Amino acid sequence: GITIGVMNLSFYQALVRIPLGLAVALEFVGPLAVAIVGSRRALDIAWVGLAMAGIALIAPFRADGAVDPIGVTYALLTGACWAAYIVLGGRVSQRLDAGVAVAIGMTIAALTITPYAIVDGGIEKFASYLLVPCVAMAVLSSALPYALEMKALRLLPGRTFSVLMSLEPVIAALCGL
Repeated sequence: GITIGVMNLSFYQALVRIPLGLAVALEFVGPLAVAIVGSRRALDIAWVGLAMAGIALIAPFRADGAVDPIGVTYALLTGACWAAYIVLGGRVSQRLDAGVAVAIGMTIAALTITPYAIVDGGIEKFASYLLVPCVAMAVLSSALPYALEMKALRLLPGRTFSVLMSLEPVIAALCGL
């Protein structure tokens, strides 16, 4: 839950400072690290290499080098949290039902970022007309994907899951477009 909260908060902080494609590309350092550490065969390394090449091809690195280092740091922190989520999620998925694991994890994630929301003034910015879209976004961007990921982590090794997650930058780039 803590890794989910910090991962999401740091990702959105990265988006304030750097382009979406770059943030998504950098956050994949975490899942790729899990894939590399868990790899035991040459074919695994080849898949990781292809994933890294694909991420590098879609990452919008600027020729002038004008990238906010704080944004890059937030994106890399997101990746570290994602790596922790994959490792810890694999263990949790073996002990708890996916729905229960996600409910507990999301509750802990919400409690983790609440102090930030209070200090940042996020609670005062709440508008009741946004409740339905916010709930929809929470379900579609977090609760449902995490529940499906818990089911996948129960069935797949972490390294395989990590390589499959490397498809997300392409989808994020298409969504951003």
